[in-house]
Amino acid sequence: MSEGLEPVGVICTSCRNATSSTPGGWLSEIDGDPTLVYALIRCAHCRSLLVIREESEWDGRDVVSTGPPTVLWPSLDTPLSPEIPEAARRSFEEARACHRAGSYTAAALMVRRTVEAVCADKGATGGGLQGKLEKLAEMKIIEGKLTDWSHGLRALGNEAAHDVNVFVNAADVQDALELGEALLTHVYVLDARYSAFKARRAAPPSNASAA
Repeated sequence: MSEGLEPVGVICTSCRNATSSTPGGWLSEIDGDPTLVYALIRCAHCRSLLVIREESEWDGRDVVSTGPPTVLWPSLDTPLSPEIPEAARRSFEEARACHRAGSYTAAALMVRRTVEAVCADKGATGGGLQGKLEKLAEMKIIEGKLTDWSHGLRALGNEAAHDVNVFVNAADVQDALELGEALLTHVYVLDARYSAFKARRAAPPSNASAA
């Protein structure tokens, strides 16, 4: 377990950069139990405050660390909507997990896989991903800036997959995750909500509302 003034490394949930900071001290959840402790640290990049927790175990003689600290607040990611199909959701969750682990190139690959999953779900198949995205645009599933963003995610994923000299940085992956989530929200969440809105507007008024 980390000592009181020993630097602690985590992924900042505000700026998503790896940061190392020294807590002022550790606070035990239960008096006398040293295996679950909390601390407040500040990100070295964006200066945001983070609440972290470190879990350890007792080996019979001493407290032994069982892994890196966990950031409890602010939360890292918002839950994805259940309206997003499983293949796209799982790919995007893996992209998030890779980013949290500092595996940025792997995260970029999984964001690209997410885009592939969207194309497959919507029936834009055959050829490379560029052609699939063009098909999505023809089908009016994506358009405008969203089309440009999707091609940008494709290009970043291609670099990560095919150029062995390229290692994607944290800032690019942060942007890719935000753009990828915007794509999923637009294609699945907002479209479903707009369809429900139109259905309500088109339905005849109920007796209660007409009274």
